[in-house]
Amino acid sequence: MKYNKELYIEHLRGMVRIPTVSSADPEKTRVDDFKALHKYLEEAYPLVHKTLTREVVGKCALLYHWKGTGKSGKLPLLMTAHQDVVPEGDHSMWKYPPFEGHLDDEGVLWGRGTTDSKCNIQAYLDAIELLISEGFTPDYDLYLAFGYNEEIMGGPGAAGQIIHDELKARGVQFGMAIDECGGISMVDGKPVATVIVCEKGYADYEFYVEDPGGHSAFPPVHTALGKIGSAIWNLENNRMETKLIAPVISEMKDRVPFTKGELAELFKDPEGNWDKLKALAETDKSVNQYTRTTTAATMAKGSDQANILPERASVITNSRILPGETLEDLEAHFRKVMPDEVKFRLVKGHNPPPISTTDSYGYRLIKRIVESKYPGVTMIPSMLAGGTDSRYYCDLTPTKSVYRFTGILSSARTGGAHQVNEHIDTDILCDNVDFYVQLFKGYGDAE
Repeated sequence: MKYNKELYIEHLRGMVRIPTVSSADPEKTRVDDFKALHKYLEEAYPLVHKTLTREVVGKCALLYHWKGTGKSGKLPLLMTAHQDVVPEGDHSMWKYPPFEGHLDDEGVLWGRGTTDSKCNIQAYLDAIELLISEGFTPDYDLYLAFGYNEEIMGGPGAAGQIIHDELKARGVQFGMAIDECGGISMVDGKPVATVIVCEKGYADYEFYVEDPGGHSAFPPVHTALGKIGSAIWNLENNRMETKLIAPVISEMKDRVPFTKGELAELFKDPEGNWDKLKALAETDKSVNQYTRTTTAATMAKGSDQANILPERASVITNSRILPGETLEDLEAHFRKVMPDEVKFRLVKGHNPPPISTTDSYGYRLIKRIVESKYPGVTMIPSMLAGGTDSRYYCDLTPTKSVYRFTGILSSARTGGAHQVNEHIDTDILCDNVDFYVQLFKGYGDAE
């Protein structure tokens, strides 16, 4: 197939120029910006919009359906990504304006959403546009689900949940679902493909202390803010217990050839070296996230003026829940380590989704494609510390084949997701489109 790098650059630039920033408040969703993106996609991908059905679900989620011949007998394939991006932050800190879509002389495209995750939408749609132009029709049904508030991890009006509920009401099930994250990287000159088979759960909690308050000239020994600060310090020094779970044990062993020093030796036998790994988790951020449910204090509030004692002081924490543990386990831990005067409430959160299998048609298909593109590649099923919209579709995928994997080869000239100066090396765009062309052509074939 003939790939058109310049066209893919222009498509991604067009998406980046539309500031589809998500909002934690559903009422503040910038619907007009998302509608502008929808219009742009119609213009950029005429064959997709002529051949596939497209629906707007909820405020501005997109659900596409490519009706296949049905000859394969396979359950449909679902591809997910998100239209929304995180806020751009301080414009003065950007090398180029965040929504300009600037392409520099070295072929690097700058802008919010270039990597997270408008490059996924661009690659899916360019692959489908190309396949349609060459007369291809799948022997299975293909769905595309593009939410609009993934970056705020759900909460009220979560687009992923809305799409899920619509699909479930229609009785749709999937043979495989693929979302963002993962991908291919070169480590010491050798290709490594990271396929995310599970992800941690997510929870924001508010901890708070209420107090009579008053004038700061007549303070008590401990103000409400002092009490909440002390409680959070205590929480940081009394973390959840560490534990090894099956996918992490497997991942550690797979990463041994690409890990150096003491860690490589410990990863050879995680269970046999558990005491040393457990000790290392107290100081090493990577081992810590591998082996426990984490909680980090991220936001705080006292009074609104320096000379007023706060009547209510609060701290927001963010937790990432290890597969196998639950919100209930986390709350039991909070009750154990927090003094009675400190109250807490769940702001938003969800339990970890199920762990996907590597013994499936879908995983073997991904492996076959990646191995054909990158001979000698090492496949590493992994756990994601963050979260994706893919969790909403696990119960619609009875094959336990929900994977977070982007067919993109990482580049030293790509980076900055969630930071200022987000950018992508446009030399990798054709490779990404090629992966999805092969995926869409290969899904439905007999093994």
